[in-house]
Order: sequence, then structure tokens, then C-alpha cells
Amino acid sequence: MCPTKPIERVQRLKLADSVAEQLERLIIEGSYGIGDKLPPERILADEFGVGRSSMREALRMVEANGLLRTDHGVGVFVISDKKNVRGPSDMPLSGNYTVSNLFEVRLALECEAAALAAKQITQEDRQKLLGILERAAVPGISDEEFVQLDGELHRGISAASGNPLLLDLTESIGPLFEEYSHQVIGLPGRRQNAHAGHLKIVEAVLAGRVREARLAVKQHLREVERDIVQSLSAPSVS
Repeated sequence: MCPTKPIERVQRLKLADSVAEQLERLIIEGSYGIGDKLPPERILADEFGVGRSSMREALRMVEANGLLRTDHGVGVFVISDKKNVRGPSDMPLSGNYTVSNLFEVRLALECEAAALAAKQITQEDRQKLLGILERAAVPGISDEEFVQLDGELHRGISAASGNPLLLDLTESIGPLFEEYSHQVIGLPGRRQNAHAGHLKIVEAVLAGRVREARLAVKQHLREVERDIVQSLSAPSVS
């Protein structure tokens, strides 16, 4: 979505601060909505009339204030219209880690696992993944069961990659994954959105579409964060 409010070319000395302030205003006023993908950095730099280094610094500042998230290889997305909103990075996990730390590692591991699985998945692994999805779709299963199946699915994709080290690394973060999942599984729509994301990932893997499998994982993880941020930033009903 293109901003409805014209962007003013920045004249002040502290360019990154000026750009960050104006970009935050555009987001807060709704010119860029939650879920929107920002234009590429070079285009933004040209529109704001600054160099790419200043634009990059401004984007980091706005991201630090909780309004943006960068998905490397995909783009920069608006995740909130409120500064300093509580988000996944505020959720502590065991071992002095945060959910944000976990997301970064999951992106690194699971995107490649899905891409490798799409290249060489066996018939046995196909049946395992489809079986997990079928059990996860059964009406009335508990949140506990869904979290277990969620973890089983992601481990199954890593196993299908054919790389035993990648599977070991995925299993090593399993306890953190379960701890985090139990904290958020009760959020409105979380199970439904998670299952929809799983379907897209498995569909791409089974079809052998390497690029789509990698992107489906990135989209899935980004949607997890979006749901959490929107839930936590919503006003409470008394």
C-alpha cells in the first residue's frame, strides 16, 4: 500500500533521526498499515532524499521502537502502529534467551530445512508429514496435543532434509520451542493460523518447489509474530 500522505524531503542535519521520525508518523497515521511491506531501501532513500546508509539507520531505529521487522531476503514489514509495543522479544525463555532469539535461529534452520526437503523428500517422509497435518486438523484436540504436533511437524521437515546435523540442531531448540508455544497457543486464532501456515509449507515441500518452501517458512514465522504483537497491543476489555 502506497502512503497517502506525501513524503517530505529531509533537510535537517541528523538525517537518520529525521527520516525515522517521519516514517514512524506515516505508520502511526496509517499510511503504512500493519502487515504492509515497505518499498526497497533504495527506493525509500530516494523518496526521503537521503543516502542509503542514513535510510538503513533510520529503519533500524524504527524497528527498535517496535514498529517494523526485517525478514532477511524478504523485506521490511510493519508489525505495529504503536511505539515500544510489547512484542515477542519481551517474552523471556529459559537460558536467558528471548522469543526473538528463537525466531532468528528458527528462520536460519527451518528455511533451509524446507528447501532441502523439497529437493529430496522420500515417500516415507511425505506420509509422515501428511499424517501429522491430519492429526492436527482433528476437531477437539487439546492445545497440548497441537503444540506437540507442531513441533513434530517442524522436526519432520528437518528430518526430510536428509541432513542429520540440521535435524540435531532443530531438536536442540525443541524445549525452547515448546516453552514459547505454550505461552502463545491460547491467543485468538493462533492455532488456525499456525495450521494454515503448516499446510502451505508442506504443500510446497511435497511439490518440490524449493523457493516457495523457503518463503512459506518465512511467511509462517512472520505471521506468528504478527498475531502475537497484535494481540498484546490490543486494548484490554474491562
